Amino acid sequence: MKRRNFIKHLARTAAVSPFVINGLPMKAIGSSSMFKRLTNGPFENRKIVLIQLHGGNDGLNTLIPMEQYATYQSYRTNIAIPDTGNRAYVPLDNTLAIPDQVGVHPDMMPIKTMYDAGKVSVVQAVGYENVNQSHFRSRDIWFMGGSFDEYKRSGWMGRYLDHIYPDYPDAYPTTDMPDPLGLEIGTKVSLGYHREVGIPVALATDDPGNFSDLISGLGGPNPQNIPSNFYGNELQYIIDLYDNANVYAAQLQNRYNTGQNYVPYPINNVMTYPGPAPVNVLENPLGWQLQTVARLIHGGCKTRIYLVRIGGFDTHDGQVIQNDTTHGMHGALLYHLSTAVKAFFDDLAASGYDEEVIAMTFSDFGRRPFDNASFGTDHGTAAPAFIFGKGVEAGVVGTNPDLDNLDSTNNLIVQHDYRQILTTLLCDWMGADNDALIAAEFEDWADDKLPLISPEYSDPITSTEPVIASTTTFSASVYPNPTQDIIKYNLHSSVAKQASISIYTVLGQEMLHKKVSLVAGENEFSEDISHYPAGQYILTIRDEDFKVMASKKITKK
Repeated sequence: MKRRNFIKHLARTAAVSPFVINGLPMKAIGSSSMFKRLTNGPFENRKIVLIQLHGGNDGLNTLIPMEQYATYQSYRTNIAIPDTGNRAYVPLDNTLAIPDQVGVHPDMMPIKTMYDAGKVSVVQAVGYENVNQSHFRSRDIWFMGGSFDEYKRSGWMGRYLDHIYPDYPDAYPTTDMPDPLGLEIGTKVSLGYHREVGIPVALATDDPGNFSDLISGLGGPNPQNIPSNFYGNELQYIIDLYDNANVYAAQLQNRYNTGQNYVPYPINNVMTYPGPAPVNVLENPLGWQLQTVARLIHGGCKTRIYLVRIGGFDTHDGQVIQNDTTHGMHGALLYHLSTAVKAFFDDLAASGYDEEVIAMTFSDFGRRPFDNASFGTDHGTAAPAFIFGKGVEAGVVGTNPDLDNLDSTNNLIVQHDYRQILTTLLCDWMGADNDALIAAEFEDWADDKLPLISPEYSDPITSTEPVIASTTTFSASVYPNPTQDIIKYNLHSSVAKQASISIYTVLGQEMLHKKVSLVAGENEFSEDISHYPAGQYILTIRDEDFKVMASKKITKK
């Protein structure tokens, strides 16, 4: 049964504090919440590194469908990776079923080596329903953790961290969590870390120790009298955030100075792309970022979610070199991804931190199955995702896209929703329980997880615990909705039981709480909410064990 009947915590915030470490612009993400912090034992040191392939990666030239090679080549006469010769695709795993056999791009040999060592899981044809082929909109969907037709102001990372670490910034840093909850390397704040209410905060400086100067430099000394309104709340939030950022900047600089790297990374003029490609993609832009993340981790940094990115995947033209389909822009990018990720996990393994880190790639969308006249590919739909780390269940999840069975727009059909991957990582790697999934707004995907994490590392309790016992069914409906005065609700329960009914504002203020006795079958109730201020409310029904059985959003006109 889908985990749909749960209250979604709407009052969430996420905060982003920017600075520069080792020449890299970074943002420290904190959060605040009215909910109690969860502890999850051995999972508390687990970390996720998200690797954004910015622009829309061409999945069919990343993983070549071996059994369908003739069709693949006919679709891509200008750009197909060859199946023979010194630069032919490299078969990934000959133990897979014949329809699932894939060849990796020849510039991905470091990832092939990691796969053979049991450190890579591949998820085929990832996307979401009705993939939006706008870069900006599709990135927002990935970051917000929603559907194609949803528009959320917050991101899944911000909501999840908000639930696990409440009362930021007042309660942090702490002895248990002295570091930022999340770190993003870059110059912009991604929606993934945004808070539900209010503006995101993002500034960058080359002096990580003097954030108070940033605030005063924006308009003189901090104001003494903060107005009691929305503007005042936002102003106080920014002041508190950057006061706290001073502590985080010093802490991270200390982590970086304490840490070290144990292996060479592909940065600057080291390990440049060895083949012909445009000059702007010869050097590796990802190695420097992962080197910094590894050094912070080696220095003891407890940050939970990191975000790095490598751009250039919007390969409408010049994806390959004419008459040399294995070299060019896309080959260089896959080489940089592969060498940087391999160095990163070799570095972590040198000190045992590879036991604590999982990395995942994601991209805006895939590319069309057909090439174009410019030796490139245009915006498409599904693309593979890679999960890296010692804790993964190595293998390929799903099968090759069926090139003879395209969707109505002649694009690849999505096999796996991206939220299946994120839900799996939160549950089986980070130890998220039901409440944490609800906070992240991934409860609908809890029963559709994927076999991505090795049983040695996943938690059998959080991985399999049902939300509601299968012997009990429960449903609820409310009407009229919206309403000006009376709200009626019908509760259907398969068993008789005691329950409680509550109505909350979206900020968590309880407006109503009462106990009821439910009979097996239909139960009808009504409430007069004419005295409530106009706005959104949440009606929640819990059983005697305080488990949420259903929740409904109601609107008071």
